[in-house]
Amino acid sequence: MSNYSILLKPVYSQTVSTPEGLKLPGNWSLSWHQVETFKALQDPNIEVIFNTAMTGDGKSLAAFLSAMNNRTYTLAMYPTNELVRDQEKQVQGYKAQFQPKYDPQIHRLTAAILEDYVDTGKLPSKLEGLDNISTLYEILLTNPDLFHYIHNFYYLRGKIDNPDRLFRRIDERYKLFIYDEFHIFSSPQIASVINTILLIKNTANDPKKFLFLSATPNKLLQGFLEKAGITPKIINPVDVGAYKFDGDTENQGWRQISQPINLTFPQSLEPNLRSSYEWLEENAEKVILKFFQDYPNSKGAIILNSIAAVKKLLPKFKAIFEPRWQVRENTGLTGETEKRNSVAEADLLLGTSTIDVGVDFKINFLVFEAADAGNFIQRFGRIGRHEGFETYQAYALIPNFLVARLFEEQSHPLQENETYDRITFTNAIRNSWIDRNEFERYPKRWGGIQSAYIYSKLQGNPHMKEKYPDVAKKFGTDIQKALEISIKQMNGQVYRCQSEEKTEIIDEARSFRGSSQLDCAIYDLTNPDDPEVDRFKMYNLPGILSNFIFELWDKESFMEKAKKTGVTTKRFEKALCYLKLKDFREVREDWHFYYPGNIRELAKTSKVQVLKDLEICQPHGYGIQQISDAVSRRKLVCFISDRDRNYLRATLRLPMHFQLYPVTNEPENRGSWYSIAFGQDALLLETLTWHWKPKDDEGWIC
Repeated sequence: MSNYSILLKPVYSQTVSTPEGLKLPGNWSLSWHQVETFKALQDPNIEVIFNTAMTGDGKSLAAFLSAMNNRTYTLAMYPTNELVRDQEKQVQGYKAQFQPKYDPQIHRLTAAILEDYVDTGKLPSKLEGLDNISTLYEILLTNPDLFHYIHNFYYLRGKIDNPDRLFRRIDERYKLFIYDEFHIFSSPQIASVINTILLIKNTANDPKKFLFLSATPNKLLQGFLEKAGITPKIINPVDVGAYKFDGDTENQGWRQISQPINLTFPQSLEPNLRSSYEWLEENAEKVILKFFQDYPNSKGAIILNSIAAVKKLLPKFKAIFEPRWQVRENTGLTGETEKRNSVAEADLLLGTSTIDVGVDFKINFLVFEAADAGNFIQRFGRIGRHEGFETYQAYALIPNFLVARLFEEQSHPLQENETYDRITFTNAIRNSWIDRNEFERYPKRWGGIQSAYIYSKLQGNPHMKEKYPDVAKKFGTDIQKALEISIKQMNGQVYRCQSEEKTEIIDEARSFRGSSQLDCAIYDLTNPDDPEVDRFKMYNLPGILSNFIFELWDKESFMEKAKKTGVTTKRFEKALCYLKLKDFREVREDWHFYYPGNIRELAKTSKVQVLKDLEICQPHGYGIQQISDAVSRRKLVCFISDRDRNYLRATLRLPMHFQLYPVTNEPENRGSWYSIAFGQDALLLETLTWHWKPKDDEGWIC
């Protein structure tokens, strides 16, 4: 048997009567969780709300009911720009249907949009841009990165501006702050959110609401809030029986939110980078094309972990499917125009994580990889959200040992050809997967750096002391309880880094998702249909070295061409280097980092370092020496381990996209390997391995 298949029952969500004072369009009815969320947002005793309704059950509507009915100025944050774009359409749709009397203005804001706004308006800085935008729009859709930097005193003009110059304006205007799909983030972002919530709590004139929307809530975040004395309101339909899974809908009060889905698990996939790619190559015609031939009105998506895999598969699927069915792409390297159009226009969409988080697909066919249980549930949730198709079919491309746990081992939870409800199935997936590392020590080790910086601004600035009496004491008390840190010890940590001229480490700890130390400016020629303006992008060097054929370009020529095209160039100014991406590699290129110094002693310290003189060793590639020179000149925040990276990944349960690379001080001898992580990943890795003893055998190979 080459596959296991099961059937997932449809899902029905309980609807309830509309609360008094809440107006709905036409014959609408609300699900239980939507009403409970609306009630919680009106309750003055509730600060933080977690809505954990299933994917496809209308959590976004629950979030914006208050804005559509009660003039609640709302700032909503989404982890990807693609989801910001998708939600902008959703919220505009709510406005058209609810027709609120105050006619809220809705705006989408990303880093690129902000740069264009500043450049077009000839404003002196992003400060003025954010200041203007915050006064113009009642509903602002953005990302948590911008929100973090506003509340960590970025964008200010040194001593000219008071620390609350910008965040006060934002916090006074908006009453509800929404964090959507926050489960995809790790402990650094959780620490940031705790710092931000406690800053707002202790400086805002009136109470604010924080709403977290996620089908897979984060226990770490909940724990920190409770330690700070904030008990979140948990709205979970599963706990109150607000879902059912049978097809008897004669009884009123239930709305179908998911169709029945056939789910197939191929058995033969080895746990390596090429297995899914090879399965798709082999089954492109006999499985995927055949499904579209049998059900010609189908819409489908293939969600993979690797941009390179999508790039390589795209022309193969185009050759098979077109012109009858349109095949499109949507990845981190896809131009903005294609991203904007592809979800709506594609019959078969090939994409990566840009489309697996929250985007509302109307599809009945799905093939997907998954990195962990949460990622599996998230991606599987893209299918079956809309009626109108004859059948719904998904293929889960997960490694054979996981399939064995689900179907073959002694305590296996699933049986071939059986039917399951979504809750039983979700629990089976969670219990069969080894959870990824949540880096629980990070907030206490590094997240407190943000806390200490905020505290210093509150305590040491005369304006802040006058405007917010006792705020430093209140914030300090709250954050020390929440993260279980000592502000005094955090200040000592900052002082040591400054005295050792390692301020880059402090900058890394204060960032939201980490800095872009190895990001390159690229002119992308891999998609011939991209408009010229969409070819200018940023992408990380390791991904380029592994997967793309490229050509070195000088900064002056790159910038000149970008300006002539009408592209705002500020984001390219600090790029590591400037490249033309010409094509993708059929086989991943082998390369590694080289450090000419005493790498053994660096690994023994078990500390985050700031290093120069790192080099790149790659057997092929035009311009590799110039790129290596650029890397060697840059001071890089990194952590070096004397363990092989495969050992570290397996032993520490590192997330799939954790950036970990081979490094050696013997460029001609490939038998002696160390591992190196950069930026925020370096800080994360240190929290897991600082207590390890150095290996005695330096020639050890995993």
